Amino acid sequence: MRIYSTIALMVTSLCLTSCLDKKPRSFFAEDGIIVGDAKKIGKEDVFIPISFKTQDIHSAQIFHDVEWAEKNGVIYITAVFNEPPFSKKIDYSGGIVLKKPKLQTYDLKYKDPNPGGGIHEISTIKMP
Repeated sequence: MRIYSTIALMVTSLCLTSCLDKKPRSFFAEDGIIVGDAKKIGKEDVFIPISFKTQDIHSAQIFHDVEWAEKNGVIYITAVFNEPPFSKKIDYSGGIVLKKPKLQTYDLKYKDPNPGGGIHEISTIKMP
């Protein structure tokens, strides 16, 4: 019986240490959030390329995806990383797709995941 509880505890701890982790702005280099020119895709949607460069090299962490939301002309992004041993596949397509943008320009801001962590200006994006 003891062996089963020990194995269950080990499996649980491994799963907990390999979860998705949202990173604050300070995780990235000063110029580490790079935004490319918006490109029209399809008839009405726009693709905004965004890439990331970390402040330090974190070899045990794997970039997974970007969570984002648009509110009143501001696009808020937060990068999500994953840690081994059970790393999930990378879901990130290299940017975000804004469906049927209504404005000609949007402000892109980085939103820290922790409460009160802050919102950081990144750039202004002009629609094609």
